[in-house]
Amino acid sequence: MYQIIAALPLLSLLASSAYATPPKPSQPTVTIKNGTIRGLYSNVWGQDYFLGIPYAQSATGNNRFALPKPISSKWSSELVAQSYGDRCLGLHHPFPDLPESEDCLNLNVIRPVGYSHTKLPVLVWIHGGGFTSSGSSNPPYNMTFMVDQSVKIGKPIIAVSLNYRLTAWGMLASKFMKDSGITNIGIKDQRFALHWIQDNIAAFGGDPRKVTIAGDSAGGVSVGIHTLAYGGRDDKIFRAAIMDSGPALYIGNYGNVSTLEVMYNALVDSVNCTSAANSLTCLRQVPTAIMWSAIKTVDAAFPSQWQYHIDGDIIRERSSISLKRGRFVKVPILVGSTSDEGTYAIGVGADTTEEVIGFIKGGTTPTLSDETINDILKAYPDDPIRGIPAGSPERFPPPFGRQYKRLAAIATDYLFIAGRRLTARAWAERGATAYSWRFNTIPAGVPREAGSTHVTDQAFVFANFLGVGYETNYYDVEPASRKTNYIKTGQLMSRSIMSFVHDLTPNNHGMNGYPKWPKYDKDEPKNFVFEGNTTSYVEVDNFRKAGINIFIHRAQEFLH
Repeated sequence: MYQIIAALPLLSLLASSAYATPPKPSQPTVTIKNGTIRGLYSNVWGQDYFLGIPYAQSATGNNRFALPKPISSKWSSELVAQSYGDRCLGLHHPFPDLPESEDCLNLNVIRPVGYSHTKLPVLVWIHGGGFTSSGSSNPPYNMTFMVDQSVKIGKPIIAVSLNYRLTAWGMLASKFMKDSGITNIGIKDQRFALHWIQDNIAAFGGDPRKVTIAGDSAGGVSVGIHTLAYGGRDDKIFRAAIMDSGPALYIGNYGNVSTLEVMYNALVDSVNCTSAANSLTCLRQVPTAIMWSAIKTVDAAFPSQWQYHIDGDIIRERSSISLKRGRFVKVPILVGSTSDEGTYAIGVGADTTEEVIGFIKGGTTPTLSDETINDILKAYPDDPIRGIPAGSPERFPPPFGRQYKRLAAIATDYLFIAGRRLTARAWAERGATAYSWRFNTIPAGVPREAGSTHVTDQAFVFANFLGVGYETNYYDVEPASRKTNYIKTGQLMSRSIMSFVHDLTPNNHGMNGYPKWPKYDKDEPKNFVFEGNTTSYVEVDNFRKAGINIFIHRAQEFLH
């Protein structure tokens, strides 16, 4: 929910003498099994950048619509890794001028200098974008600021961000592909990158035993998938996980296998591969431009349907079943959401109860029972005081519908809060460590009707005080005292995450005057609330309990 400006090159961030450090070699090198990588050093931030490193073979030609493959040979010359690689082809990309292509399976490593004799913990960030857009080169995903915060609190880390295939490029599915063992390609791209990190991060100074995976929105959902993957099998590729606005239980439909089959056939027909002996081989031979145009056409007929699906392999069952039965990797987790997540999904809302019912049916499945719908309506009455964004009894004027705040509460809890709560609860019930947060701050430039909507915590998580990638810097609020509180909140949030990556607890953030962040307890569950307008605090996690319990206890009815 941010407006964007033209992407800023990496070096434009190196602008503050306050971060100056003694001169170092300007082009550091690292040698891995494939050869030598030459990066870029910033004497402003005191960091080394290794950008656009391929972690798999190019996903072009015969590798299109195939599982990622390792780079088995050595590079013929030194790899210059001083600029971001292409992001993956996507629909409605933010920052449309950034390079994108099929050849996009690359990642970035940012490390602080001065720790050559120490193996540092590693944070791996998986970007969001609904599995249809975005990429690690998007300016708001710059991890320079996170690494800087880690150093400031004496908890230095190495940061990694990665790209993975999107839309049909990463989510194409059919019975033929399943029979060939090719499923959930984009998710398996991520998994492949995590294995690459295990094999290679030590060369950069990272500790492969201390990897934390993290992500926001679809990236958070991806992290959840990896904690549940292969029936909860622990492949020892991460020791902790962070799910931001996308928990292990994401209450929403998986990709519909029948619909994905229809979409596959439509794509095959549109590029004249129907009569081919092997339709998948034929699809791999279609020129990129023609294939991309065909994918867009199919997407227009089936909007937002290129999604991950239950394949009996990496995703073996609904997440609600996995959590109920304890089939997940029981590593420590941080899981969080914003207060008003769902406002991004409802437009101007609804005027009548009938319109609210229509949204519930359209946003979930038309097979919901009348009993469930009636119970939802009772749990979320048409009372603006109990709706969200909270804080006043007013109804917003047109064009917002009279029941906008009611619908916003339903959408927020259905899409995110119930999943966040059940994820934390499932971990706690199995004796695993979980910490839960709620972000309750409206950034500058975000309308108050939207509230603390989906991913508005992003600039706070990333400690992006410069506002890189935002038309309005989220911290530019008035008066000055309020801005100071916002910056402190950003520092607290980012440093808590850095503390968790380094020490597996968010409480070693080094900032005074804040309560201790409690572990989530199944009997007395609590959140840490990041509040920029006053001060952050701890709350009992029981708000809107009746409504959220409907989504939790009737999980399978909502097909997730």
